[in-house]
Amino acid sequence: MRPFQLAITASFDAVGGIWGKYFALVGVRQENELLRRRVLDLERQLVHLAEVEQTDQRLEQLLDFRSGLEGDAQAAVIVARDPLPWFGTVTINKGEADGIRKNMAVLAASGVVGQTIATSQHSARVLLITDHNSGIDAVVQRSRARGIVEGALDGRCVMKYLKRGEDVEVDDRIVTSGLDGIFPKGISIGTVTHVTRGNRGLMQLADVQPSVALDRVEEVLVVAAGAHMKGDALMSCAGPAERCQQGTP
Repeated sequence: MRPFQLAITASFDAVGGIWGKYFALVGVRQENELLRRRVLDLERQLVHLAEVEQTDQRLEQLLDFRSGLEGDAQAAVIVARDPLPWFGTVTINKGEADGIRKNMAVLAASGVVGQTIATSQHSARVLLITDHNSGIDAVVQRSRARGIVEGALDGRCVMKYLKRGEDVEVDDRIVTSGLDGIFPKGISIGTVTHVTRGNRGLMQLADVQPSVALDRVEEVLVVAAGAHMKGDALMSCAGPAERCQQGTP
């Protein structure tokens, strides 16, 4: 019987080894699954932390910009964008309940975004400066040449009503004049990318690239009428016997 006993024993040992390896593989597979889930969880946490860090950086820049403003201003978040390409509007999460009204300036840390055109109780619609219905009284920062910045259909702006003899060049900075009663004076609108003078006419045109990446901006500052950059109130004082045009003597 010995040969048969050895064969049976070898068979049981082989089967036992196979089962042992099977259970070991099952344990490894379960451990791998746990590790995979842990890696996915850590990746989600990493993405979340990166998003929080970027949001904090943007809000810090907006807060720094807000500290340079005198007047009523509050932060808001863009919650919707117009899906139609020929309408340049966005929706923010602040409305009449937060003191938001029509025709208030909407700014970002790097410059002008647009203005409110419609409000509800808890939201407001903002007309972007690139919309063809938009118009802002502006000046060339270097030469003080004045014109109106209007939106164009291709996502840029055009400065119109510039007299032909005005000094306007490529790379000139365009800023708000403050004369429209909506936007504070001296806020960046964009940079001149091309000047069209033509052979006839009394006017010239300047293509303007907006300072704000309007397709990527997420947080904005809504500013009430009468707000101005700190220091502007002293620029128009002519003497001790005259009053400043803005602020106190």
